Amino acid sequence: MTTVSDLSRYLIGEILSKVPITCVGKVRCTCKRWNASSRHRIVGKTVARQFMGFMMMDFKVCSIRIDLNGIVKDEEGSGPVSIKLIDNLNKIEIIKVFHCDGLLLCTTRDNTRLLVWNPYLGQMKWIEPKTAYHRLDRYALGYDTNKKSYKILRFVDDAYWPTPLFEFEIYDMNSNLWRALDVTPDWDIEFFRPGLTVKGNTYFFAKQKIILDEGEADGDVDDFLVSFDFTKERFGPHLHVPFHSHLDEDTVVLSSVGEEKLAALYQCMDRNMMEIWVTTKTEPHVVSWSNLYFLAVDKMVPLFSGSFFIDEEKKLALAFTLDTLGRYKRAYIIGEDGYFKQVDLGEAVVIPDDDGYPYCFPLVCSYVPSLVQINQGLVLSGKREE
Repeated sequence: MTTVSDLSRYLIGEILSKVPITCVGKVRCTCKRWNASSRHRIVGKTVARQFMGFMMMDFKVCSIRIDLNGIVKDEEGSGPVSIKLIDNLNKIEIIKVFHCDGLLLCTTRDNTRLLVWNPYLGQMKWIEPKTAYHRLDRYALGYDTNKKSYKILRFVDDAYWPTPLFEFEIYDMNSNLWRALDVTPDWDIEFFRPGLTVKGNTYFFAKQKIILDEGEADGDVDDFLVSFDFTKERFGPHLHVPFHSHLDEDTVVLSSVGEEKLAALYQCMDRNMMEIWVTTKTEPHVVSWSNLYFLAVDKMVPLFSGSFFIDEEKKLALAFTLDTLGRYKRAYIIGEDGYFKQVDLGEAVVIPDDDGYPYCFPLVCSYVPSLVQINQGLVLSGKREE
């Protein structure tokens, strides 16, 4: 009699390609051969045909798979894109999601809790604040490359809130402690611009800090990347970007390419153009860019305010955002020779926040499953551990 352990490696691979990321851990328990195949196919990154990741949409976390082979062939509907709600996070409203090395950092919509989650192993850990979290907080998840210990960066720097806010601190997941950081930034990072972690360090798009006492700004200031080195626990120098944006009008979004490169989407509204650039070297103190942009569009395209990813081999970019009225979630596929396609992802949930802002832009992060253990405070049911 044929059993599951008798199936061919090819057939096992086909089955695994259909299994949601959050269920792969259960598949591994089937038998030793399936466990080995899942680690090779998923952790070993051999699923070249698919983009796997997580999407924060309508304040909920979903898994997302995109068939990179069928993305251009499919001309109707959303066939190449598969989105599934994560059941054990269904009752938690999430506002931001960050990825690093197989771990996800989620911030709750009420700005009271942080969650570190390994979807592959099904492990969760709630992170308590040192004092309190704030809605203007910026976060990043990274690791010390010497010790491979995971850390969370939290900071807020706002001179205009009802009272000025200035806090920089770091959380070590081994010691479970927050520590204050001594930082004197000469840059501003807007709270709605998330950082992007590559090789354990996080990169932010920033602009030169303007001190009002020194005179009025003319609206055109230097822009650049700034990195946070989780090993040295400090910010690095200004890093060059291959464009110059007017921050009030233009759009700049960061993404990762594999696990070692950055991509930057720059959209200039004045010139009705969009460019995507890719780094050739990405280190905390030096970033080099390709001599020519990865993709360029020289016509009016929708304003991208969400997130994006690229496929270098197929020369494609896929951007996630809302339509101009904020009513519908959309994915836009951009390719060479003017290729452009719209994929509808359904009606957006409109729920005003404390400031009356009703929209939740879909945010997508790529994901490579990992066997990284969350060493303490594990929660397998999705409920907070008391």
